[in-house]
Amino acid sequence: MVKISRYKTDVLVIGGGGAATAATIAAHETGAETMLAVKGQFGVPGVRGAGATSNPIGDYWTIRTVGPKGSFFNPPDAVLADMIQAGLGMADPELCGIFVDEVTPAIKRLQTMGMQFQSKMLATMEGRASEGKTNRIVEIQKAIIEQTKTQVLEHANFTDLLVDGDKCVGAVGVDDEGEPYVVEAGAVILATGGVGQLFQYSFNPPGNTGDGYAMAMRAGAELFNMEFMQQGLATTWPEQAMVMLYEMEEPYRLLNRNGEAFLKNYYENHEDMLAGCQSKAAHWPISARDNALNLDRAIKAEAMAGRATDNDAVFLDLSHAKRGFEPEIFEEFMLSRGMDVKNDVIQVQIHHHTSNGGVRIDSNAQSRLAGLYAIGETAGWQGADRLGGTMLGGSQVFGWRAGRHAGEYCGNVSRITVDDADAHDKFATLRSIRAAKGTLDIDTMRRQLQRKMWQLLIVEKDETDLQDARKYIEHDRHRLANELAVRNPLDIAIAHEQKNLLDVAEAIVEAADMRKESRGSHVRSDYPDRDDKNWMTNIFSTWKKGAIDLQPRWINDKQGWTNRPGDIRITPWG
Repeated sequence: MVKISRYKTDVLVIGGGGAATAATIAAHETGAETMLAVKGQFGVPGVRGAGATSNPIGDYWTIRTVGPKGSFFNPPDAVLADMIQAGLGMADPELCGIFVDEVTPAIKRLQTMGMQFQSKMLATMEGRASEGKTNRIVEIQKAIIEQTKTQVLEHANFTDLLVDGDKCVGAVGVDDEGEPYVVEAGAVILATGGVGQLFQYSFNPPGNTGDGYAMAMRAGAELFNMEFMQQGLATTWPEQAMVMLYEMEEPYRLLNRNGEAFLKNYYENHEDMLAGCQSKAAHWPISARDNALNLDRAIKAEAMAGRATDNDAVFLDLSHAKRGFEPEIFEEFMLSRGMDVKNDVIQVQIHHHTSNGGVRIDSNAQSRLAGLYAIGETAGWQGADRLGGTMLGGSQVFGWRAGRHAGEYCGNVSRITVDDADAHDKFATLRSIRAAKGTLDIDTMRRQLQRKMWQLLIVEKDETDLQDARKYIEHDRHRLANELAVRNPLDIAIAHEQKNLLDVAEAIVEAADMRKESRGSHVRSDYPDRDDKNWMTNIFSTWKKGAIDLQPRWINDKQGWTNRPGDIRITPWG
């Protein structure tokens, strides 16, 4: 083993998005020595190291706002009730309550930093960077970080956490040249985003490979709600762009590659089809809560049946319709990306958006391991479905809480020194990857895994799909161990990412297999109904003796949960 580079800090923040930058500023303000570590380059949208916060794939971004008590617009009691209802019994009411109480101060804090929103009522940001109105949260917070003594470690690909007893004391990884390093830290904040790169079609930037989930689980933290993933419609060509169709209530004009209008084939009759399209006006994400699901099912099914375009999509004709919310922004955004929605069809497919589950955290975003925190998409607290705009706002709320608590925590604990023997033990995978002499390149393995998981896990799945996914995960682990070819130094880091993707994929598959019902974003075609009697429980994933262990445990056992007539009151909800 070559020489290991060493770093020391009080608070180590891993990630490059809005949650990471918020946590970094908050930790620094406590007086703690702080390090922000990113893959690739910090603050460059669309590349390794850039979080999803700065990835402009929509015409606008929103932080869900909360009005004052008793107000007409988004009163706090209605927002909280909607968040809990959207979660369908799987959300954490305490954390939802913290979001409702603290998102307004978080928005004001961003405004103090220099953030300008496009509306006083809605904290929206246009996605067109050319007009200076892009989602600039990371850009603004990066500028603040650069004025402090914060260490920024770039090209840092973390592979595992360091644990001493029941405390997290740092992390190890490899740089882009495949060289190992150790960061000794009093606390570690995981802001690594989700696992979008597990799927062929996803809104996540290149570095979002589930590292935080995998490292936390292997270190002894709990994951939960991993079966719940938000998914929705976006273009596949000429660029990726989110297609939100709020308030377009007439039947969608969808055509396959043969020019056939296929949507009617997935509904029993015209009235059902119309009802499905009207339901879709209330929510962009896929959900089992209404028959808008058949629309999403139809789009993917046409591709699986070989009736997709050369870009693996179906045609959507929007020339007849206008979105209810600022349609001109959508039309101009799409035109800037080479798609004229008023005069031509666009090519769309179902994409993974976010994971609703993640590391189980408390009110300070701390896991069950002292000194280990998870924020942003790495933390799970919203349940089966989630309201739009809560992920971006929650990243600021809990990023700030985690940074402040971690900084204060470090003032009360002694930093652990990691000796060379312990450090070397963490690099067993690195040694095996470096010794690889196979013929299969890691980029091919990544593309094949993404296609397979998109086919088997996106929109819906059944027992056969889950069994096929399980077999493929084991097959890919075998290939990673026995057939890998390392052709350049960065392949070493990407091979570690592949290992993390496979561990997280297993957690998703096993949780989805255990939950034999359909609830929100978790759709089982072999168990199409929600079953509150048998499945009013969360599913926790932990790591025991090198394998995933699942335990059903309901976080709302004491307070309960009741389905509310009228469903979600503030629409569109996502």
